[in-house]
Amino acid sequence: MNFLEQLTAEWYQYKGYFVRTNIKYGKNAKGKGGHSGEMDVVAYNPKTKELTHIECSTETVEKKKIEPKFQKKFYTAKENYNKIFSFSFENVKTVAIVGFHKTKNELNLGLNVEIKIIPDFIREITEELKEKNPAQDAIPESYPLLRAIQYSSFFNKN
Repeated sequence: MNFLEQLTAEWYQYKGYFVRTNIKYGKNAKGKGGHSGEMDVVAYNPKTKELTHIECSTETVEKKKIEPKFQKKFYTAKENYNKIFSFSFENVKTVAIVGFHKTKNELNLGLNVEIKIIPDFIREITEELKEKNPAQDAIPESYPLLRAIQYSSFFNKN
């Protein structure tokens, strides 16, 4: 798991979601081994019964290469949600967190995928955590990346 997947998992857990990472699905035909795909992060909100499938990438890949890759990941995963998860969910939200693109509008990942670029995702986390004084309201140490962001953002406020 890369740092972005770890940060994403921590953020959704911190926000009250049940989270699983690196979920393999769709076993290949007999004798070939492996799986047809893997979901980076899946977060389930028990209050809203919404399942959020998040794919993360820090790659510096051209738009024409990243779009088909993500489209395939989301499409093949969508075919397997009900096979993988035995609990009921009412809605599936798909999110791609990607880096090194000027704006999220540069990409078309299909299937109503919400696109977040890494700087915006980090800013979202930082904005929420910068007012939380670590001495009074510390992020639990089980979320080391979020805790580091909390300390950094709190002590580096303008």
